[in-house]
Amino acid sequence: MMSDYIYSNDLTLVLRCKELFGGRKKIEHLPAKKQLAGYDISQKDILIIDFESCDEKDLPRIVCPCMALVAIPQKDQALRLLQKGIRAYGNRHMHEDNLKQAIATLKAGQIWLPPAIITQVISALPKTKAEDERKDLLNALTSREAEVVKWLVNGLSNQEISEKMFVSVRTVKAHLTSIFNKTGCRNRLELATRMK
Repeated sequence: MMSDYIYSNDLTLVLRCKELFGGRKKIEHLPAKKQLAGYDISQKDILIIDFESCDEKDLPRIVCPCMALVAIPQKDQALRLLQKGIRAYGNRHMHEDNLKQAIATLKAGQIWLPPAIITQVISALPKTKAEDERKDLLNALTSREAEVVKWLVNGLSNQEISEKMFVSVRTVKAHLTSIFNKTGCRNRLELATRMK
């Protein structure tokens, strides 16, 4: 049976998570007084780690879908934690809709990062695709979709793309849905990686 856990000494955060997810099922509190490695957590469980209560160097080998909550999300820390097995990363004070989305993404086996971190990661990607491969992908797109891809690869958010293209954010999202369908990409990061 799958369980949800939060590892934290911050009772306010624990109560917030319990209220947020209590409607579906309980989330169990793991007090951070004990080392995280000392708890019996299976590969099917979901674990939320409060990094105000846990030091990065004390992080054990991650065996389950895991989310890290931090005070101030930073690209370098996000990348280090992803390498250690963390699959979701965000601000410990994020809006509850974002937290629900992050947990749902985690449960779906995907990676969730704050949009600002994704933008920084995309901007830092090295150029890897041969020009012919990029052209083949772009040829399947309309001119407006190709323009969205150009701005996305440059690290712009949906809001920034909408301002550059003089369209609504909703239109940008519609273009992205079409682009994902045509290219087979599942998310912005995968698309940016294929187009760099």
